[in-house]
Amino acid sequence: MIGGAWLSWWIQGAAAMSNMGMFVAEMSSDSFQLLGMAERGMVPECFAKRSRHGTPVIGILFSASGVLMLSCMSFQEIVAAENFLYCFGMILEFLAFIILRIKQPATSRPYKIPVGTTGSIIMCIPPTILICVVLALSTLKVMVVSLVAVAIGLLMQPCLRHMEKKKWVKFSTSSDLPDLDITTPENVSLVD
Repeated sequence: MIGGAWLSWWIQGAAAMSNMGMFVAEMSSDSFQLLGMAERGMVPECFAKRSRHGTPVIGILFSASGVLMLSCMSFQEIVAAENFLYCFGMILEFLAFIILRIKQPATSRPYKIPVGTTGSIIMCIPPTILICVVLALSTLKVMVVSLVAVAIGLLMQPCLRHMEKKKWVKFSTSSDLPDLDITTPENVSLVD
């Protein structure tokens, strides 16, 4: 063995610390995303509450509960389910790109794609086909878990709006945040 047993222990320890760091970073970014969504009025305001240390406690609990639900799956299944959901996200990004290109062609953007709408659609077809092939090759368990997660995601917004209408939950928008719908110096494109 090159470097001896001590080097393998150091490498394993470093890999374990790296994995723990990535796990904590992912959990904290997810919880702060929920906090930001609550401040924008996209999820109930209870997600905007912070602890005395400034951490979003409810967001952390939701993130941890997701980890606990995935713990019944093997590592390979978790990675496959994550990729499945990422593929759905990419398809949604392609659709949003094309829809925004059609509905708001004059909107200022930070970059230009030098093809028209037809070129944009043609450009998105090959990766979409590849993504669909990857989705079709997934196992049944991964497909079911991922489709349930997608269904929950699709049903969440109408359910939250219904709950808001019935006054079961409260939504609020922080007045400190800039309005992204109004053209101001903060949200104007630097590249034209």
